[in-house]
Amino acid sequence: MIHLELKELFQFRYNTILGYTEYISLVDEPVVWTPVTDRVLNTVTNYFISSGLPVWDRDVRRYIYSLDVPDYNPVQDYLHQLEGRWDGRDRIRALARCVPTDCSRQWTAWFHRWFLAMVAQWQGRDRLYGNAIVPLLISPQGMRKSTFCRALLPPELRSWGYSDNLSLADERKVHLAMSQLLLINLDEFNRISTHKQSGLLKNLVQLPTVMIQRPYARHIEEAPRMASFIATTNMSQVLADISGSRRFIGVQLTGTIRIPRRIDYEQLYAQAVDELARGTRYWFTDAETKRVMKHNERFQIPSDAEAYFLEHFTVPTGKDEGEWLSAAAIIEHIKSCAHSSFQAPSVAKMGRILSHIPDLEHRHTSSGERYRVCPVSLIPSPFPQP
Repeated sequence: MIHLELKELFQFRYNTILGYTEYISLVDEPVVWTPVTDRVLNTVTNYFISSGLPVWDRDVRRYIYSLDVPDYNPVQDYLHQLEGRWDGRDRIRALARCVPTDCSRQWTAWFHRWFLAMVAQWQGRDRLYGNAIVPLLISPQGMRKSTFCRALLPPELRSWGYSDNLSLADERKVHLAMSQLLLINLDEFNRISTHKQSGLLKNLVQLPTVMIQRPYARHIEEAPRMASFIATTNMSQVLADISGSRRFIGVQLTGTIRIPRRIDYEQLYAQAVDELARGTRYWFTDAETKRVMKHNERFQIPSDAEAYFLEHFTVPTGKDEGEWLSAAAIIEHIKSCAHSSFQAPSVAKMGRILSHIPDLEHRHTSSGERYRVCPVSLIPSPFPQP
């Protein structure tokens, strides 16, 4: 009886992404889907009681929080209605070209790949890997970076699926946000510590699923990750982790972003749905990743060891210049010059740093890796040449 009465007055659905039941009134205007709260439950119960029906609040609650209420996935619903509707015009790359940069061709191709990966993440196409690429918009303030990020989602999804103020302090809340949000803007990326860049964030962006505990839930569950990441910053040198730079697409703006007055979201996302359905690649190949890392070198924060190296060595330009030294020899040379001010890294870490010095040649020998360098200070090396 209560089921029939409720269905005449209200419509309910369980939002599988946000994890709560929503309702609309069939007799009131405007028709807006709203989360069911205790106040709503009490109001519905009071209505039945005032109508003379012998209904308890537990009866209403039992129905609303049962499998009788159908599931609803707002993202799948939005994307499903776009299937087969793309008119063939490339709107994803056109949107990327609204961002003025000195690497427009690369940025346009990389943004297109990332955009497809974002939609593929929503569709759950890959349960083994998450969308581990993060576009990083770099410019002084006032160039509409944050506005551009917000404009990437259509209004229907943006109202609940976008955030630009997520704190990384509480990892549990971050995991929950990644299961519910669609796009997370790491605004003012330069404020993220180098420790979090190389640790927490490096792990987060590659997760395919997250472990969450929903509010008032009694257990922890594994949920699909929905969110992709984008980032903005006012500083040029912000990437602290050399190996982690492969996960970012740094783009230096040369002017203010020209956001269209009207974005045709239906066609924008219909293009993504169509291309993914036809098997268009949404992941970066190893070759593309290497190009991204090379591109990101100018946004790298020099480590102390790298700064000392550049102070005491130069990269040879001539064919016969320089000498071949090991990472250990280079460390000892810097120690001899800088004395106690140099906090020497391990030989392995120094090798990783040297491997990312632009244009620095290296080769493998029977006694290990060697690097062709020109010492600035002529202090004899304690290590023999190979």
